[in-house]
Parts: sequence; C-alpha cells; structure tokens
Amino acid sequence: MNSTIWGLVVGLVALGALSGSLFAGHAADRFGRKSVLLVNNVFFITGALLLGTATTVAQLAVGRFISGIGCGVSSTVVAMYNSECAPLKVRGFLGVVLQLSVEVGIFFSQIIATLLVDIPNWRILFGLSGVISLVQLALLPFMPESPKFLINQGNTTAATKALQFLRPGHDVSEELQAMVASSISSSHTIPNGTVANSFVQEGEFVDETEVSDKEKVIEISETTNADLAPSNPASSIGIVDIIKGNTPDVIWHPLFCTMFLMGFQQWTGAKGIVFYSTEILIKVFRLNHSQIQHTPNRAQWVTIGLAGMGIVAVFASMNLIDRLGRRQLLLISTGGLTLSCILVVIGSTFNLSVLSVISMFGFKLTYGLGMAPIPWLAASEMLPYYALGTLNGIASALNWSMIFTIGLLFPLLAKALDNFLFLPFAVLNLAAFIVVLLFVPETKSRLISDILFCHGKRVHRVFSLRKGHLSGTEAA
Repeated sequence: MNSTIWGLVVGLVALGALSGSLFAGHAADRFGRKSVLLVNNVFFITGALLLGTATTVAQLAVGRFISGIGCGVSSTVVAMYNSECAPLKVRGFLGVVLQLSVEVGIFFSQIIATLLVDIPNWRILFGLSGVISLVQLALLPFMPESPKFLINQGNTTAATKALQFLRPGHDVSEELQAMVASSISSSHTIPNGTVANSFVQEGEFVDETEVSDKEKVIEISETTNADLAPSNPASSIGIVDIIKGNTPDVIWHPLFCTMFLMGFQQWTGAKGIVFYSTEILIKVFRLNHSQIQHTPNRAQWVTIGLAGMGIVAVFASMNLIDRLGRRQLLLISTGGLTLSCILVVIGSTFNLSVLSVISMFGFKLTYGLGMAPIPWLAASEMLPYYALGTLNGIASALNWSMIFTIGLLFPLLAKALDNFLFLPFAVLNLAAFIVVLLFVPETKSRLISDILFCHGKRVHRVFSLRKGHLSGTEAA
C-alpha cells in the first residue's frame, strides 16, 4: 500500500478511539464502570482477530478501527474508575497507574516488534492484544464496581462491600458516610455559583493557605452541588444543558482547564517521539541502508530506551504527584518540554547526535512527569459528578482527535521543517506553561466541591502579579 493509505490505516485507531470515547462516558454512567470495561474487551478481541488474520487492506483497516473503539472506551472509563476507587490522599498516585500501563505497553511492544517484524510474525504481534484482553476478561469480574457509582444507584450495601474490598482491614464507615452525604441533594443548596463568585474576585490569585479554616469550611452535606450524585444516572446532565449553562454549579473554569489539558497534551510533540522516534534517530545517527536493514539497529535500541525512560518518568510522577501536586508537576513538565525541544533542534542543526539523544530522553522524562498522566486526571478531579460522564467522554474524544491530527501532520512537518521539526512544539509548550501558570488550579487532596467553591465561575486567573512580584503558586 502507498504511504497515504498506510497513514490512514494507522490513523483509524485514533478515529475509532474518538468514537468510543463519545459513548463511553454515558454508558459508564448508565451501566457502571466495571460493566462497560468488561464488555469493552469484545472490541479488543474482535480487533485482534481481524488484524491477526488480515488478508486485505480493508480488513486491516476495520480491525484497526474496532481496536480503536476499545482504546477510547478504556482510556475514558479507566480514568473514572481509578479516581472513584482511590482514597483522596493517594488519588493522584493511583490515577497515574493508567499512564504507567500505557508506558509499559509501549515499552514491551517496542521490544516485541523488533523480534516479530518479519513476515508472517507480525500477525502474532497483532494477536497478542487479544490475549491480554482475555486475561482482563477473566480477572475483572473479581474486582468491585466503583463505590461512588453504586451509591449513585442507591445501593449502599454493595458500595460498603466494594469499599471493604478496596480498603482491607480499615474502617470504611466515615468514607462511606461522606460518599452518601455527597449523593443527597442538600436542602441548603447554594445558588448557581454564588459562593464562588463572592469568594474569588476576578483576576486575583487564589491561595487556599491564606484562607482561614473558618472562612473555608466546606461541609460535605452543605455546599455546592459538585459532589452531589443524582439518584438516577439517567438524570446526569447532557452536553446541551452544559453548553446552555443549565447546571447546578458554574463549571466554566474547571471545564476550560480540563479541555485545555486534554486537547493540548498531543501538541507537546510526544506522539511524534512515540510514532517516529526510529525515523528521527536514523537521521540523527546518519545510518545507511545496510545499517537500517540490520535489526535491531542503533536507532531501534535507543527507541526502546526512550520507552523505558517513559516508565521511569511515570514512576517518578507517581512518587511526586501527591507531594508536589498536579500544578507544580505540570509547570515542571511544560517547562522541561520547551527546553528539550529547543535542544533537539540545536542538536539536529549542528549534527550533535549526543545532544539530540539526551534531549529526547529529557523530553520523555519531563513528559512522563506531568503532561502524560495529569490531563487524564483532570476531569475526575475538577468536574462535578452529574456532568462527569458526559464531559469526560468529550474530553477523551478531543484528545484522540488531536492524536489523529498529529499523526497526519507530523510526517508533513518532518519533511517541511527537517532539523527544525521540534521548534513549533517548543513554542507550543512555552504557551502551555503560561496557560497552566495563569489558569490551572491545584487539585491535590481537594474535593470537587472545594474546587467549585474557589473556581466555580467564568474563566479567570488563579495566578497574577501582586504588588510588583509573583504571589506564589496555589496550594492545597
């Protein structure tokens, strides 16, 4: 097949994932997180069978699209499931597990691909994804449903058992009471965004460490509607009501932050490293045809090393995310990505292969610290439960649409910009650093009701110059 058809076949995974993301959130709200993940294995297994037995381009394309649907559903629902099952203090740590699984998958797929690249071994490579899904199909029934979903269904008995399974040897009564309290509409519901608008002045830096305990008391049963789960999942608010502003709380600022992080993630240039690192490194090392034909060659070994660095970075993020917080890691990440992109350009322009390789490793490290895992946590940490399924699915679909776009544009950019390929990504990462600095609040160890208490209004700055100097960063 020619390069255009090949690019389309490759991109069909992202298109399938986009489709899966759009219905995954609503399905998870209606049928449960665990149930949707179980059924989702059908897409993975069907896709693997079609790919492994493909005899035509059309069959290959259909297999890629169906596998993509599975990717979209899992990326949307797993993020919700992990967040809802995790204790508040380690919610970030467990939330990053999703990205860890992605990085581990990339690492082993790179290794296996170098061994099974020849005909007909590539069929085995495609079929392995179906084997993994069979394992999940066998083990997932032993896992509990999300306790927050069960409470939303009014099934507190099952929610108690789920929490006891997830917290063996611990008293779950207080946590259960908090979840139940947050699912009951308070008779003292605060009008649409009133508290937030009176508390946060436009353009001011919001530092929760400066707010006294008396000022910042947010009782779970008497606050905004952010943590209030509807008794019937079908009553979850749809996209039309959200666009019209017909929501119990003002969610424009959290929504902006979520969509920005999910949409921008792919414009860091990370997918270029993942998809085209071998081609880039072949140019960096100036490998000739015979060296390229010898597998694994130097470029492939470095590509495997980059995948390994992704795992190291995510482990580091798991260790730091509940210490430094999401906001600081995002600033470190976007700043590091900007510098890494600039250094890659310098190394490529002046034939400094060592600098280029080191910079690519730096890119993977800083990407894995923040911009890789944290966008997937944003929706479940900032958006209210009644809109979570709808908006998390849309955010995931936005992310996958950006993957598809970058997949199409990256080869064209590589051809047009050559050694300056990563220069536009440096500019974009710098812009992201500024947006995170000015607009993205800290969510570490905070209830969603707390986020809306401080930021439940139109888009506003959470950081600004005060008295001629920087006022600091948000603290939980």
